[in-house]
Amino acid sequence: MNLLLVVAALAASTVFAQQCSTPRVRSEWSQLTAEQKGLYVRAIAALAAKPASNQYANPDIMGWHDFVITHAREAYWAHGNAQFYPYHRAMMWQFEQAMIATGIWPSNMGVPYFDWPAMSQNWWTSDLFTEQYLGNMNSNDPDHCVLTGPFAKGKYQVAFDVDNRRAITTGDTTCLRRNAVQAAGDDATAIANTMNAGSFAQFTSSTSGSYYDTTNYHSTGHFIFGGEGGDMSNASVSPNDPIFWLHHGYVDKYWWRWQTQCEQFLYDYGGTLMSANDPNGNGIDAKASADQYTASWPFKVQQLLNTQGGDPLCYTYSRSAGDVPLTPLTCPAVVKPTTAPSATATGGAGSTGASKQGSQLDDKWLYTALNLLVKQKTLGSWGNAPKTGATAAGGIQAADAGDVVVFGRRDFNETGLFNGTLEAATATVQADETITGTVAATIQATETVMATSAAVLEPIKKEENAYIETINPDNSTTISYTLSNNTIEIPAGFTIYSVMPISATAINETSGKPKRFFPEIPKLEYVQHAEAPMNVAVGSHPCHLAYPILLPESYIESMGMSYNKYLNAHVRSKMEIDAFNADNCTTMFSPSSMMNFNSL
Repeated sequence: MNLLLVVAALAASTVFAQQCSTPRVRSEWSQLTAEQKGLYVRAIAALAAKPASNQYANPDIMGWHDFVITHAREAYWAHGNAQFYPYHRAMMWQFEQAMIATGIWPSNMGVPYFDWPAMSQNWWTSDLFTEQYLGNMNSNDPDHCVLTGPFAKGKYQVAFDVDNRRAITTGDTTCLRRNAVQAAGDDATAIANTMNAGSFAQFTSSTSGSYYDTTNYHSTGHFIFGGEGGDMSNASVSPNDPIFWLHHGYVDKYWWRWQTQCEQFLYDYGGTLMSANDPNGNGIDAKASADQYTASWPFKVQQLLNTQGGDPLCYTYSRSAGDVPLTPLTCPAVVKPTTAPSATATGGAGSTGASKQGSQLDDKWLYTALNLLVKQKTLGSWGNAPKTGATAAGGIQAADAGDVVVFGRRDFNETGLFNGTLEAATATVQADETITGTVAATIQATETVMATSAAVLEPIKKEENAYIETINPDNSTTISYTLSNNTIEIPAGFTIYSVMPISATAINETSGKPKRFFPEIPKLEYVQHAEAPMNVAVGSHPCHLAYPILLPESYIESMGMSYNKYLNAHVRSKMEIDAFNADNCTTMFSPSSMMNFNSL
């Protein structure tokens, strides 16, 4: 079997972790000088012009489309579960390295973020959305194509839609689409109220009954920047739009800011993965562990918890207008991990951006790498048009000779698909005959183990009696959890794909699309504040804030979220805004309202 291994950990020598003595500072967009903003736009344009490398371990040779394609293919595994924050942190780090590798973005600067909640009432007035930088928010183009700036129609093409994740088949299928909504977003004051979680599980709302992300800020940002039909609104291919990186810079800062409150938060990680057959899981259940690798990227989660850990991360964030004071927390006791992460060094400030991987091959790494050589059918498009053919719930087959095996991926043979929009990569690493022979021999020896683990579809073992499936007379299915009073109803016409403690995923038997189902939760009723003004419009008062936009149910479901939970969070946010408005800026502060006040 002739394997093209793009696995940087198969190197000849071990590279030890660097110390993070001079971390790069990631600054808020408005804190950059005009010259720095110009460099950033030039660098992303240069990165967008690079051909795809079809690998994700070495950011020096990655092109813009590499990031789009792997995010699209990993969207199911990297959203709505414990991997969300570490996956996107690793993605941001690789992007930062790739930006530096263009030779345009300075090696001692972190990439910027957009603190849009600090201007929640008029974020659209940012100079980001001008011809000089990222281009127009809206246009009169029938396909909502961006028409100005370096990402304009005719200057930039989106990534090839490898697995129909973008699902655009009419009009201009190559232009960047943006149809932003000029509506209030989640305010910095409300986001600050979500920072009081006492554990990572609570911070990510992954425990029953705790909803600490009460603002839905991540989904709101995607929707208001992208709008109906925009690339940014698509959960899979949103990195097509450069605003993705500034939004996710803020998303990472949100996690970073929570982590800086207590030392224990630099070690705290847990929860569940999307399903037991996540290629980066343990192959037994859906339990998330810091010892697991992230999808796509050659890093374990424990390497991504501390942004100044030096292995590989070495950056911090600037203070920005949205950093309103937080309520002090009672920090939990510090419990450090018993094992150190694998040696993986990537330069911090002053580095050229080169990504160098060590060669420590622990058993878990080898098991994971071998598991990647077993192909599974791709799961149907997540939140988009149906994907024809069988879903990942089908069987498995051995990887074909010549397949590109990429670290953190399940099946990946895209070289022949990159015609027209993308060029096939030429910089791949040919494994020598000794390594190839060893891997091939080990595959046969572990065939039974891998087939068993990859075929597992349910992260909660039935023999543990954690849940019971009941087929109802109308062919719907009721999932009853034995350790709680929760139940999930799966309609007829869906085949259950995975069951987790907080959700279940089922495949539509007609369209092949996956859909998440959730336990019913009590509806939070809106209670009007007696002293709060009603129907506040954006910019109508120097202090008062308008409510954040209510996102469509179809969009929330396309993000794999519970709409009922979203509605409760939105109601909670409205009541927090009411309390702020009733205070009339006497004791409470919002950078958004004060900005309006100062402009009058």
